[in-house]
This record gives sequence, structure tokens and C-alpha cells, in this order.
Amino acid sequence: MTERSTRGTSSAGRPVRPALTRDYIIQTAMALIDRDGVSALSMRKLGAELGVDPMAVYYYLPNKTALFDGLVEAVYTEIETVFDAVSEGSWREQVATFMRTMREVLRRHPNLLSVIATRPAYTPSVLAFGDRAIGLVQSSGFTGREILHMVNCLRTFTVGHVFAEMGDPVGGPTTSPEVVNAMIFESYPNLAEAISGGYQPDEEYELGLQALLDGFEQRLSRS
Repeated sequence: MTERSTRGTSSAGRPVRPALTRDYIIQTAMALIDRDGVSALSMRKLGAELGVDPMAVYYYLPNKTALFDGLVEAVYTEIETVFDAVSEGSWREQVATFMRTMREVLRRHPNLLSVIATRPAYTPSVLAFGDRAIGLVQSSGFTGREILHMVNCLRTFTVGHVFAEMGDPVGGPTTSPEVVNAMIFESYPNLAEAISGGYQPDEEYELGLQALLDGFEQRLSRS
């Protein structure tokens, strides 16, 4: 097996690669995708990043499907870890913080958005995400099924918003912002006035998040 050292040094001063583990493989794959995109991921390239024969990866992850499930798992684990450091307040405040945390983590890994948006990986951290989110809202008075719908709506909104904000356009770069703005300000006055302050993704996300929570609370008050 061919190895390439990636971290640390031996007592003799030679670089030493960390022990090959499932977690280390997944973290390396995530770093590869963060840097080069999902299309760059192959077992051959991953083996090269790890400094091992690609066949060594199959001992820990039997196929690429398992690798993608592991990547989804890693992202949701990161969400849970960050949230644990900041969570407090009422059920509404906590669920809002949970979704902001999800957005924060997804923005760190924009090249993984298509994986997170389309892959229903039923791994422990993904299931724990849903369980934790439902638990945050249980004091609200909603039924379990209503909470599930709420959490799914909030999650879908969050993933979709980050996708729209940071996802790569299919087919490559589109018309430059300068050309688009010139066209808008020349021919579409209502739109021109609306965008005159520039794109504010944080403000837009918060408006949508609070509007969804307002709507759910109003439904609760009428029930």
C-alpha cells in the first residue's frame, strides 16, 4: 500500500500520516469537495488525498453511496455541535437559533449543498437533528405531527435559501451582475428601486424565518 504523509512528524523527523479511519476519510473527502467541488470526488482522487491506495478506502466505506451518506452525517454532526454552544431561550428562539446554525454550517460547505438538498441519508446525526428540533418545540402546544411539518418547512427553507445564495449555477456562470443591474435600472423601475440597497442575504433569510415562525404561532393561537 502506497502512503503519503499528511500531518505530524515521527521521532526520526519523517512526516507521519494520521491513522486511516472512517472519520478521517470522510473529513478528507469533505475538504476535497470544499476545495474542488462534488464533481472532483472520486475514490482515486480521495486515495491520493489520503496518501493510500484507493482500495484501502473500501475497507471503511464499501462504496461511494456510503461515502456520501457519511458526508451528510458529518455536516449534521457539525450543526449539532455548533448549536450546543449557543442554544438558549424559548422554543421559538431555540428553533430559530437551530435553523440559523444550520445555515451557518451549510455556508461553510457550499459545494456540499446539492448533496444535503437531495440525499435523504438516514444516519444517526440526521435522525438526531430531526429529533432535537422536534424536542425544542414540544413545549409550544403543537402536536408531534404539526411540529414535524414545521421543522421540515424550516429546514427546507434554510437549505433552499443557502442554495439560492451560494449554489453554483447549472451550466456555469451566468450574466455578470453589472450587466444585469444595467438592464434592470434601464428598463424595470420597480425592481430597480427594490434592489437599490443591494442584496442582503442575512436580512432576507431572517425575514423569511420569522415570517414562517409567525405563521406557525398564529395557527397555534387559532387551534
